[in-house]
Amino acid sequence: MTMRFSPLARAIAGATLLFSSAAQAQLAQNLTIGNPKAMAMGNAITADYSGIDAVHYNPAALTKLKGRKTTMKFITGVMDIRAEFDAPADYGSKFLGLKNDPVANSSSRTTTPAVYLPGLGGATELPLLFMPLAGLSINPPGSKLTFATNVYTPQALGFTREDDDPAAYQGKEVVMQRLTYFSPSLGYQMNDQLAIGLSVNFSHQALALNQDFRAPNLLTGFTKVAQDALCTVQGNPFEVLINICGGEFGPFTNLANLDVDMQQSLSPTWNLGVLWEPTDWFAWGAVYQSEAKMHMQGKYTVDYSENWQGFWKGLDSSLFGAVFNSITPDGTVDEERGNVSMDLTYPQHFATGIKLKPASQWQFNFDVKWTDYAAWENFELKFDRELDMLKIARVFSPQSATATSIILDRGYESVWSWALGMQYDVNERLSLRAGYEPRPSAIPGNKADALVPLGDADLYGLGVGYRWDQDTVIDLGFNYLVSKQSIPAGTSCNVNCSGIDSVVYNPYADLNVETTVKAYVMALTYTTSF
Repeated sequence: MTMRFSPLARAIAGATLLFSSAAQAQLAQNLTIGNPKAMAMGNAITADYSGIDAVHYNPAALTKLKGRKTTMKFITGVMDIRAEFDAPADYGSKFLGLKNDPVANSSSRTTTPAVYLPGLGGATELPLLFMPLAGLSINPPGSKLTFATNVYTPQALGFTREDDDPAAYQGKEVVMQRLTYFSPSLGYQMNDQLAIGLSVNFSHQALALNQDFRAPNLLTGFTKVAQDALCTVQGNPFEVLINICGGEFGPFTNLANLDVDMQQSLSPTWNLGVLWEPTDWFAWGAVYQSEAKMHMQGKYTVDYSENWQGFWKGLDSSLFGAVFNSITPDGTVDEERGNVSMDLTYPQHFATGIKLKPASQWQFNFDVKWTDYAAWENFELKFDRELDMLKIARVFSPQSATATSIILDRGYESVWSWALGMQYDVNERLSLRAGYEPRPSAIPGNKADALVPLGDADLYGLGVGYRWDQDTVIDLGFNYLVSKQSIPAGTSCNVNCSGIDSVVYNPYADLNVETTVKAYVMALTYTTSF
């Protein structure tokens, strides 16, 4: 009976792994905004000028934009995601000796990007990641006020994998994206030294996931051993009592595919910033970015395999299936569709930093940051009707399920981090930049997974700024991010636990999982007067 809970519960739970992915190593935070100067200086930009993207980094710095300015931005990048699934020497002992796992000792790699297109939905695969964005600002002559709006992506993470990729059990198609499409902002120069700023940001939040499912554990191992022993016997007398021969149901059997598409078209936040510049060689800045309470809504589809359907049809034709018919499926449904919703908090963020100019040509920036990922204590998916899966879930895991919802414990941690940037002005026109930002993970080791396979990460930045003429500036920035993580067998119950109660979600139970992510992001901005 618990096997009925395991595959479909895992399928629905898999959707929540998508939401958790944003917290891992703060992957999307600031990486896809595409401000070349911030990228080059390791995102140590809170006390510095960041052009139109000050809407995000520190609205007080908008006061640096004089006259009427427009910025065109172009972002491109490649993310190389790899995973290794290694079988320990005793692999298979938790599945009653079954070892014919096609995933064991295999590897995965993808470099194919995907995005979420509002209005179309789902993950859209791209041959090359390329995003054009834009913003504008207006500072009336002699005014202390600067008005601005910007289009940018605070989060943009997406990839696709091939159907036969061994990592498809934790994401064949994955997109987590936040697009800020309107951000009315105001910077106010209070005096020669102090400026404040406020931006109100209207964003579209999207989550999309498609993945396959399997259930390697003791129960499915026992079922497969029993099938191998009984289903080859002609006229098996046990089939009258319990028929398990309708379809293969083992630890390595592909059971279902899940497709989830959720979004919220209007998700407002606000940013409040301050910038203090008492001298030419020192500046201090701070910004607070508010959280956003969201009610995500969308559709889900669970597509069951023939093995899944056949197994339950056979079981229901026996005495066992007749007795427990109210809590087991009949196998006649090959697909389930419906509406799903979830309350999600986009976490609040705080950053403060300084800018130092010890010499006329040299500049150093240093930032300290905090993000409140502890707000992600658990996720609750709510369905528009009672599902068969939930009947069993609330029996075997009443703390995690009701008749119309399933609750998953996340237990993430709020994190502090720092960043360092450097700029060298070759002359009045040309500036060279470099930076470094270590990105600690917000997810404890026992929550790690391969869906977005990042632990602690390191980000390196390089860039150049060039003033074309009095009104025109061209900036180019490059980021290289690298992360490696090792998840020994049985250490994370989001990926490889093998206990009988590990029902959510361990498709690589008892395997050692190692992941590597390398991201290469480049951005170009063209800022001029209009």
